[in-house]
Amino acid sequence: MQKETFITSRKDREIRKRVITPGDYNVVPYEDARCKITLTDVKCTNGVGCCEIEPLSRIFSRSFDGNVLIGDCDTFIDRDFELILQQMCCGEVCEATMVYKDEDGTLMKEISCKVELREVTEEQLISDWSWERLYEAAVHHKERGVELFKQGRAVDAFRRFNKALKMLIATEPLDPVVVSEEVVKDMVNLKVKLYNNLAHCQLQFNEYDATLKLCNKALKFDPENAKALYRRSAAHSGLKMYEEAWTDIQNALRLDPTDKASQRKASSLKPRIEKINKDYTSVIKKMFS
Repeated sequence: MQKETFITSRKDREIRKRVITPGDYNVVPYEDARCKITLTDVKCTNGVGCCEIEPLSRIFSRSFDGNVLIGDCDTFIDRDFELILQQMCCGEVCEATMVYKDEDGTLMKEISCKVELREVTEEQLISDWSWERLYEAAVHHKERGVELFKQGRAVDAFRRFNKALKMLIATEPLDPVVVSEEVVKDMVNLKVKLYNNLAHCQLQFNEYDATLKLCNKALKFDPENAKALYRRSAAHSGLKMYEEAWTDIQNALRLDPTDKASQRKASSLKPRIEKINKDYTSVIKKMFS
């Protein structure tokens, strides 16, 4: 058995492994590689004793089928486990340990297990993917992000939307001889949706500056996108830029007068705008009185 090695080490998180049986150093998993593994001797403890690993984990669930697609996990536990796999060789057996602590250094969770990487299906490096495959992957990550957001998992959804955007940007520049005008239009529409979805995620955590930037990017491609205008209005409101927020929400209502969310936003902003106008009028009167 070899010496234990650290895959990553921080104050709040430590991932390490110890090789039991070496594998083939010529075959190592990387992004989008498909792995077949066997997971045994799984234990999870904290300062009190045994505890649950993570209810949303796929890899550590009872229904896990032994298949892992690198880069396709959503929970932080599963993503950390992917880091272990990416430091293994095909055929390798190792003992893996993942340790999590709070900001005070108190042990929150320690997961240990034995992992056998039985098979690795070698894929092309992402840098060698065709634009069709990149586009297909972008659509996949976007759709998965929507599912996660509906489940209330905004952080995991954000990662998917961000990954989809990176895939889409990697297709550029597009050759107009190879890619039809219609497909280019679809890709631009997808980009706008991704900027909008990323902005929606940021709003969940009151990250108004980030929301503003993302909405501006969406509106650069589609200046009359009602969702981007609504979310930019919300961001402007959060930053106390009420006049800008009012302009955005009025434009959103012009595009979709029946939208309930925009109507509610306009109603909440109206008293502030009326007060701003009243105060402005009062100042002008004093100036010329």
